[in-house]
Amino acid sequence: MRGMVVCPEPLAAEVGAALLRRGGNAMDAAVGAAFAQCVVDPLHCGIAGVGVLTARAAANGEAFCVRFWGPIGSLASPDMFAADLIESGPGVRPRVRGHRNRAGYQSVVVPGFVRGMAEGFRRLGSGRLGWGELLAPAARLARDGFIVDQYVERYWAPDGLNLDDVPAHERLRATPASAKIYLKEDRPYRVGELLVQRDLAFTLDRLADTGPDDFYEGKIGADIAADFAAHGGLFTADDLARYRPLLGEPLWGTYRDLMVASDPPPGSGALVIELLNILEGIDLEAMGWNSPRYQDTLARAMRYVFADRLTYMADPRFYAVPVEMLTSKPYAAEVRRRVLSGQDPRIEPRRRYDQGARVADGTTHVSVLDSEGNAVAITHTNHDASGVVVPGLGFMFNNDMNSFDPVPGRPNSIGPGKMPVTGGAPTLFFKGPDVAMVIGSPAGPLKVTAIVQAVLSVTRFGKSISEAVAADRIHCEGEAIVLEPSFPEEPAEALRGMGNRIVRNGYTARLAAIYQDPRTGRVEGGTDPRGGGGLAIVE
Repeated sequence: MRGMVVCPEPLAAEVGAALLRRGGNAMDAAVGAAFAQCVVDPLHCGIAGVGVLTARAAANGEAFCVRFWGPIGSLASPDMFAADLIESGPGVRPRVRGHRNRAGYQSVVVPGFVRGMAEGFRRLGSGRLGWGELLAPAARLARDGFIVDQYVERYWAPDGLNLDDVPAHERLRATPASAKIYLKEDRPYRVGELLVQRDLAFTLDRLADTGPDDFYEGKIGADIAADFAAHGGLFTADDLARYRPLLGEPLWGTYRDLMVASDPPPGSGALVIELLNILEGIDLEAMGWNSPRYQDTLARAMRYVFADRLTYMADPRFYAVPVEMLTSKPYAAEVRRRVLSGQDPRIEPRRRYDQGARVADGTTHVSVLDSEGNAVAITHTNHDASGVVVPGLGFMFNNDMNSFDPVPGRPNSIGPGKMPVTGGAPTLFFKGPDVAMVIGSPAGPLKVTAIVQAVLSVTRFGKSISEAVAADRIHCEGEAIVLEPSFPEEPAEALRGMGNRIVRNGYTARLAAIYQDPRTGRVEGGTDPRGGGGLAIVE
């Protein structure tokens, strides 16, 4: 096998596979697939989005992280939304009157995607394919169009998954340039219709020819800066020009006989490691896979991890995050003792998921493994998209200002240059020197619990990666356990009988995973039936 590409979008997976067939490696395929995702999934992600990648180079065994999260622009102030708060308090997600932090120009942070992809390509590209060759398939998809599928429609539709304060269908019409691209006869595109994005194709062609810096310091960057200045945006031309992704070591942990590499704060890799540490010392096998007792135990552990997220997580350049404590085995042992004794953390539950709100933060992920042993996991996002499209450029901007706490004086509060507490968690697992798993997902906090449940299913219960990815899952951040609509009622009732409050939420993680059996070397992909189901194998 020459390689495998897994992501929620089938067309993007095929782009990555085609690049492998042309002699590219895992990074070439991942970057090409990620740009294609920006075309065929343009609200969940985009070239004006943000994200993080975790990669491993086979040649020297080095693993690294490129964090291309977007910082807040220099024109923002810590109290810029304080006068417009309409809901606040411990454990409650504050709202801003007029939703200025959720839609429109003031909801956008400096985009990091393009320079993030360029940095990954610089570090681990094969050298056999050029930058322009990686972008060409995405440009072709934008120019020729793609057929809208159920995966896209269920997010965009007025009665779809995204029914937050500013639903997706309203974001599509937030600016005239956006409505021109994403609406057909004044309504979102439907399954089976062809969506053509000619302006985006032109922009991708220009980036392919002139290079990634054009987005930040060239004509594209100048057009962005001028439009944001004209509409009260928070970043300037200088903010764009100065932007650089953060490059460094991944956050390391261990789980049983595996090494774990994920992203440091403000991403969620620490939460994945913490949750695995807690569950590592519990006899889950005796409880039975996905039994109510098993899921009740998982939920209790999840509550502690998300209480820690609420308490400690922030941009570590601005706030001291106790990463070593959170990912340590002694700390996990103490939490495990409380979990097994039935204690819950003393923190008010986050209302967002306890109410079962149908919230759908827009993100996607791509996992790639090649025959040389190079591995790349990229999680990138528009959050749930701002509705902002600069006329003539053809792409939607992120709305990652919504990831910040609009209340001043808290760890994740607004400040120029800060990166928000976010999802991320593109994660690699190693058995000795070999890659055992490449995994990640969309869905904000839900990706953490989904990744861990899939890992447990494979390592503790012998499930195949496809079984592990497709299995029923739970999620818990506070008092209630969140179940998917398809979760059977009998075990749900058993969980209620254990004293749990149950809510159901149609939005869920959409895992993209690759597993390489340490004993046989056999490689298997797990594509989530909850997503678009993109999996491409290159023999």
